[in-house]
Amino acid sequence: MMVESTSLRDQLYSDLTDNQSVTITSIGLAVIAFVLVAVDIGPLSVSADFSAEFLLALSLMDMAFTYNDYWPVEYQPRYAVIWTLIFSVATITVFLSVYEIGLRYVGNRVASIAAFLLAVGLHFGSAALYAWIR
Repeated sequence: MMVESTSLRDQLYSDLTDNQSVTITSIGLAVIAFVLVAVDIGPLSVSADFSAEFLLALSLMDMAFTYNDYWPVEYQPRYAVIWTLIFSVATITVFLSVYEIGLRYVGNRVASIAAFLLAVGLHFGSAALYAWIR
């Protein structure tokens, strides 16, 4: 029995280029959110701990992997961008809500990690729910 082996570089390239519109949109939104949070502008302002900014950006970038690997439907590029924008709003809302609530009861780092886990859980949970409903 012959097992095909792919290098990490080839696998990463494949993951990033399967749905370029989702990948580019999610990375762009992650960079924008990171910059807005890092410079304390507007409603995205969080405390000075780097973990919140990084985990928010990482949760936004996770949308590309969720779409590529778990979302049961592959949309045309413009609809995929709309999907990404809708999920980015949901991700930011969940992340910031959990983060702000968490700051009241636990430290910044724990609030950041909890917000990240719930935001990413939203991605995987919604993909599983949509696949089940379909």
